[in-house]
Amino acid sequence: MATISENADTFCRMVEARSREHHQAMQVALGNGWLAIAGSVLRMELDSMIRVIYLRQTPNARERILASCIAGEGFKDGQTRIPDRAMVEVATRVNGWVRAVYDFGNMFVHLTNMHDYAAVDPFQVYECRGDVLGFLNHYHRGKAASGPLGDNATLRDVAAYAPHVLDKITSNLVGYAEDLRAQVSR
Repeated sequence: MATISENADTFCRMVEARSREHHQAMQVALGNGWLAIAGSVLRMELDSMIRVIYLRQTPNARERILASCIAGEGFKDGQTRIPDRAMVEVATRVNGWVRAVYDFGNMFVHLTNMHDYAAVDPFQVYECRGDVLGFLNHYHRGKAASGPLGDNATLRDVAAYAPHVLDKITSNLVGYAEDLRAQVSR
């Protein structure tokens, strides 16, 4: 039976490998104009970060969850699956922007009107567009050639920020993974 430290190392190695693939996939997706795929990639990277944060914040369940995940049984504490929404709540307390990115990313992971972006710009009617624009302008102002995003921003305008958002999520993810490793090795 693996130790918690070995399971944490394996888990973090899996997260890091997944992240490398996300960065490669983002380049391909945006290079081909696949905005829904780019949104899904962001959501998957965020999924990794949310899980690492959850493990950092739940030391009493950490060993069981890691063992379950490494065994291929998913994110479970014993027999109970931990819902994504519960993990998102914990992660949002650490980073206030998590919920907005998670909810927006879900629009691309699941089949929604966002997938009709070639015919109609669904971002124009997205109910939480103000949150997305606010976070993009706060954290990524000036990083895309289009400059700050205004009320008339389109999904393509938002997509120009995707690589920067991915880098932000990844930088947080790397730091949290390092912290998780340090916590379990104490």
